[in-house]
Amino acid sequence: MASPTPSRHTLIPVLLALLAMTSTGLVRADDATAPANPDVTAEAAEAVETIIVTPSDDPNPPVTQLDPDSPPEPWDPAEIGEFELVDQLGRPVTKESLLGRPWVANFIFTRCAHQCPAMCMKIKEILERLEDSDVRFVTITVDPEHDDVERMAQFADIYSADPDNWLFVTGEPGEVYRLIRKGFKVAAWENFGSDRLPGFEFAHSMSLVHVGPDGRVMGKYNSQIDEELVTMRRVLDGRIETPPAHRPVPPVEAEPDFRNVPARNVPPWVMRLPTTNATLNGLATLLLIVGFIAIKSGNVQLHKQMMLYAFATSIAFLMFYLTYHFALHHYTGESSRKFTGTGTIRTVYLSILLTHVVLAAAVPVLASLTIYRAWRQQWDKHKFIARITFPIWLYVSVTGVIIYFMLYHLPTA
Repeated sequence: MASPTPSRHTLIPVLLALLAMTSTGLVRADDATAPANPDVTAEAAEAVETIIVTPSDDPNPPVTQLDPDSPPEPWDPAEIGEFELVDQLGRPVTKESLLGRPWVANFIFTRCAHQCPAMCMKIKEILERLEDSDVRFVTITVDPEHDDVERMAQFADIYSADPDNWLFVTGEPGEVYRLIRKGFKVAAWENFGSDRLPGFEFAHSMSLVHVGPDGRVMGKYNSQIDEELVTMRRVLDGRIETPPAHRPVPPVEAEPDFRNVPARNVPPWVMRLPTTNATLNGLATLLLIVGFIAIKSGNVQLHKQMMLYAFATSIAFLMFYLTYHFALHHYTGESSRKFTGTGTIRTVYLSILLTHVVLAAAVPVLASLTIYRAWRQQWDKHKFIARITFPIWLYVSVTGVIIYFMLYHLPTA
């Protein structure tokens, strides 16, 4: 999402600079090779695989070669091959055992600080909406040496996962990574050196891979883009076919990097509105504070100007806010973006959101009444209502910016 352009005024650039800050999380990999890292051990380097596809004009069938010493193999983007893993109950999980029902694979590790729990929370919400569907999710660890059956069971319990429709899978490291890289054709690797931080020991694809009842890949979706999750849910519900953009990559094409691809079917101007709304909330906060300082300093004229500007800014925010939610519903079927954080951060977010929504409903009435009393020069009544309006208005403006950062810039993948 583009950062807002700073104003030329003296105080506003500070505000807008703060609004432009974004949090960064685990590096996500959707390509088939890990970046070079001088700190990576020789053993880890040997685990990195490169997929080589023959050109489209080659008369021979496309092939893949995972390392220089292995022979080329036929390339089939929808084939995942055979595998033998184990779920959170210790039950064997194989390609054959999953046949007959559609399933969706995703990749996590239990030590992950934020992104993996956020993805699992999204899956939990999807499963709750798919009560009548026979689809199941298969969550595969990229850290099988640490994530044994017991740890996977504990992680599954966090989300009250039903083992009949949500499996948490581990296994031998070689088998796990062969399935991830060669079967699903996505990337995962262990971080080393300065990249290895607590909770960020691994980097991996954030894709959700839809596999049909016949065991062949039907589609791939980016779990970091809500609009793609809506599309996947509609596919799983049987309401639409898998869109061409989500189908297995043809042999002559490389897998797209979804990190820089905007949400599909949503115009860019809609995607920019949350930043615009946060900027307006921040500007209203600044105007309210300047207006408060002005009246305390006896500068009535400046106070009047700042408060009227703040009122106009809040009206503009309300218009853009409603436009965004109507447009989002029109293009995606969802009227709002869901918060994906878990635990304490989710409780904090919901507490802020609840108080923000309740008090925001009162601001238009209180602000209008305060301005009306000043216009009629009913100064005693104006001062009385202003002492109520100001802290509520300021709280709503500040929490509007906080909610924006938590919803759009807290690491979610």
